[in-house]
Amino acid sequence: MEKYFFLLIMGFFLAGCTTSQIENRENKIPVDSQSQIYHEIETTLTSETVDDIFTLIRKEITRLQKQGKNLWYNQNHEIQGRTPMYHLQYKIECRNGTKDNCSIVGLQAHKNNLPPEFKVAECGPDNWCLIINPEFRKDLINNIKQTAESYGFSKDVYTIGNIKGDDNYSIFKNEQEIFSHKMYFGAESVIEDASMILNSPAFTFYDLKEWKDKNTPIVERNIWYNDETINEKYLVEASSHLFAYKDNIGFVGEKDEKKFFFFNGQKISRDFDEIRTNSCCAIFAYPIELDKNGILFFLAKRGEKYFFVEINLNHYLK
Repeated sequence: MEKYFFLLIMGFFLAGCTTSQIENRENKIPVDSQSQIYHEIETTLTSETVDDIFTLIRKEITRLQKQGKNLWYNQNHEIQGRTPMYHLQYKIECRNGTKDNCSIVGLQAHKNNLPPEFKVAECGPDNWCLIINPEFRKDLINNIKQTAESYGFSKDVYTIGNIKGDDNYSIFKNEQEIFSHKMYFGAESVIEDASMILNSPAFTFYDLKEWKDKNTPIVERNIWYNDETINEKYLVEASSHLFAYKDNIGFVGEKDEKKFFFFNGQKISRDFDEIRTNSCCAIFAYPIELDKNGILFFLAKRGEKYFFVEINLNHYLK
């Protein structure tokens, strides 16, 4: 009887281990912190703290290091896996000094944020400078019923606007339409982020799925990159924060209300309720960073707890 009870206990133990191993193998995510591949460090941060200033997060890192916590990420060796585009502003002129009969007559770039290959005229007292070259595409602007944004990079201008007055917005590279999709105009634009990834433009946009009613849109984040949308290519429900490392791309994905990191065609993190990519009310980004050794570092929440998570991307290049 004692022997049978012992075997029964061992059976349950082995079954539990087998299930855990299968789950971990399916996700391909090592759970052993000694593996030097995947690392989670619990923090004392709360939602109120995280929604405050960026320096508090740095203080928390310092506190953990003083306690002997080993962070792989080298904060002195950050690399740039994302190159933001230059945000441009429209120059608007109105007749007789009124707000009537106004039209867009040119593009401007800020004095402290000029695309290097653009040529500008003398800057105004507000430090916005009229762009002389590349030439302003007046015909394109006149054909757009609602203009959302314009960005500059290299010698090109990327314009986002609505042509037909419906839910479809188009992205133009100079005068050529390169992408069109149903988008939702959020608080400021249909575009959340515009970056250059491996020398190609990437636009994170508010993907309009449908209207629940005339005032309630169903919207997900999606990324257009290399003539494809990330959600459809990788079968995720939402995507944001596209980045690159050693000619491979990664992003924050979402499926079944859980968020995770995806890199080089595979899921590389455990599931979280939240991965901080930006703030709703602040101008700074939350710390998704990548050092020159390929250590991805980010802040994530599971349940009520926040974690600093580190992933060695080199493991997923094999």
